[in-house]
Amino acid sequence: MKEISQFVIRVFDLVEAEGRVLLEIGREEARHVQSAVNSMALGATCLLISIPLFVAGFSLLAIGLMWWLETQVSQPLAAGLTGLAVLAFASAWLLGFILTRWKNRP
Repeated sequence: MKEISQFVIRVFDLVEAEGRVLLEIGREEARHVQSAVNSMALGATCLLISIPLFVAGFSLLAIGLMWWLETQVSQPLAAGLTGLAVLAFASAWLLGFILTRWKNRP
């Protein structure tokens, strides 16, 4: 009977020690998760602020290019050239994104 009670006590001591280790690991992982969530929230906030500003700035640049081209060539040709410039910029941006994604693949 004494051996059984010692066995039960040892089992509970082992469970308690494992519980403490698991709690410490859980706290450490929670810190890592909190750091990652903070980084993602900051990145998302920066994107939400910068994307409308980028679109507005690029639109104003395209409008300025078209108005300048209208003084040089006809209005339809100016619109076509501005559209080509915008498409070229967007294509280069997309190509850069694709190449970066392929480069960083695991």
